[in-house]
Amino acid sequence: MKKIIIAATFLALSFSMSACSLTDKGSLKKITEGKEFNAWEMDLAEKLESYGLEDDEKEKLQKIDEECDDIKDNDYKTQLLTAKKLVKLSAQIESRLEDSAKGLVEKLDKTDVPYASEDDKKKLSEYSETISDMIKKHDFSNYKDISESFSKLVEYSSTKLTGLDVNIVQFDYTNYPTVRMYVDVKDSSGNVVTNLSPNMFFVSQKSVANGDFQSVTIKNISMLDQKDALNIDMVADTSSSMEGERLSSAKTVMSTFLNTVQFNVGDKVKLTEFNSYIDKSGVFTSDVNALNQKIFSYVASGQTKLYDTLIYAVQDVSGIPGAKCVLAFTDGEDVGSYNSASDVVNVVSSYKIPVYIVRIGDNYSANDPELMQITSASGGEFKYFSSFGMDMGNFYNSIYTGMKKYYEIEYEMPDPTNYTDKRDFNVYVKGDGVGGSADIETNSGNDFFNTLLGNFLRSYIEDMNSHSYNQLASKIDDTVSPTDETGLKYQMSKQVTGGFANVVSESLMSYSVSSITVVDENTIKLATDEDYDVILDRKYSSFTGDKLNQLNNILYRNSWNVGPDSQIRIWERVNQKPEYVLKKGSDGVWRFSQYSVDPGSNATIAIYDAVTAY
Repeated sequence: MKKIIIAATFLALSFSMSACSLTDKGSLKKITEGKEFNAWEMDLAEKLESYGLEDDEKEKLQKIDEECDDIKDNDYKTQLLTAKKLVKLSAQIESRLEDSAKGLVEKLDKTDVPYASEDDKKKLSEYSETISDMIKKHDFSNYKDISESFSKLVEYSSTKLTGLDVNIVQFDYTNYPTVRMYVDVKDSSGNVVTNLSPNMFFVSQKSVANGDFQSVTIKNISMLDQKDALNIDMVADTSSSMEGERLSSAKTVMSTFLNTVQFNVGDKVKLTEFNSYIDKSGVFTSDVNALNQKIFSYVASGQTKLYDTLIYAVQDVSGIPGAKCVLAFTDGEDVGSYNSASDVVNVVSSYKIPVYIVRIGDNYSANDPELMQITSASGGEFKYFSSFGMDMGNFYNSIYTGMKKYYEIEYEMPDPTNYTDKRDFNVYVKGDGVGGSADIETNSGNDFFNTLLGNFLRSYIEDMNSHSYNQLASKIDDTVSPTDETGLKYQMSKQVTGGFANVVSESLMSYSVSSITVVDENTIKLATDEDYDVILDRKYSSFTGDKLNQLNNILYRNSWNVGPDSQIRIWERVNQKPEYVLKKGSDGVWRFSQYSVDPGSNATIAIYDAVTAY
């Protein structure tokens, strides 16, 4: 009987164990989704390893993996317990990664990436979509690599790198509110960086409202040698001190320089001869034969008004769109200028137009430090003729490299009708693992109207010297009655067609906008400060008062003997501070309309040189 009971108990126990085993096996299959335990465990472990685990997670996974090596194939109970451990570990890992992934996506949403190119933005978007898909599917394969790349790109796109020397060289407001900014980029060795693509440039402007820098939409970026011509105002010293070998060398070297100019791609040259006078008759041209003919006609005579001529040339070329510079050939000793070297430095520093000076003659003179200061302040270069002789190719290449290796950034000015506030601009350039930035404070409205003023005044001078009303016509408001004596149309047409018959020539030396008053969206008042160099002939007997005293002092100093009927040629520096009313036409163009302050009411005139004319 006992044997029967024992046997029955054994059978019941075996049946119970078998039933438990079947239950464990069924539960296990639900976890492994029907796969064999060992295959399932290996697949899941491999998947978890691809997530990029923390050290403690690696240890736990390794321990479970080692336990699996000792589990027999039919030990479903142990397999089930191990599977549950692995599932729990997997859930913990995926929970951590899900929190991390959500944090990354949220970080991108909150992080400003001002230095992300369009390609970078596209890649960041792809990363974000990939990580969001991981969260949705609870599959974080390769998450570590993707998250690291994602984080690096976010940091790369939001942090300024160093290693590049970036300088903002010039602005061109000719087509305002479209603005051209010229930027020079060099590496740590001082070499021009030429392989930068448009998506590596970022321009931002400080917001007046909150002080934060906000991105400016860039319309176009290119290197100048890819599209723009170079305009060169070539200044030629033909004073008495250049007579003989110096002028002969200067003629040859200027002609040789013309052979290096890239006229075929649109470069243009203007000749400005100077001695006691500044020849303003030249035009920017690519006619090399006409330029050479003019050069070889030069004859030495008179004084050396170098400083006055440099100021004239800089403001003259400033009205030409695109890249520009001044190149002067001189023996370097100024005689007779109204302006000083420091005046020239102030002007070139303001205009940021490179001035290159080739010194003809001795290897060194006492004036050379002043000339070097001028070229340095302008971003140009000082050279001794003897240092390269007739080999002008390298010199042109240095000018070409200095000017045509600028990057031209074209953008639309934000809030273009804000003419009075100063603006802070930042340019950041991002290369391959390096970067650099430059900041500049500008008054874009002031600079724009200063450009308009310069073009208007240069047209006035051109019409004044030719006694015609041609260049001014397009710059003056035609809606004002021609009989309105406050109107610029009346005043200018009267002056340029014969108002000053005794004027030999008039030169615009400097000008600036003093203030801008916005009357309404189509009307502004422009207060200005203008300097002119005027040469005119008058009878000695016509001078009285202070002007007579000024004249007598100069004539005495120069040992001139004169009588009442002597004709005197005088050089005057005229300063006036008119205020103009400008009107914006239906075509969107600003034109000079009227005087609100007459220029004659506050003009000052100083005679600084004189000779007997005949």
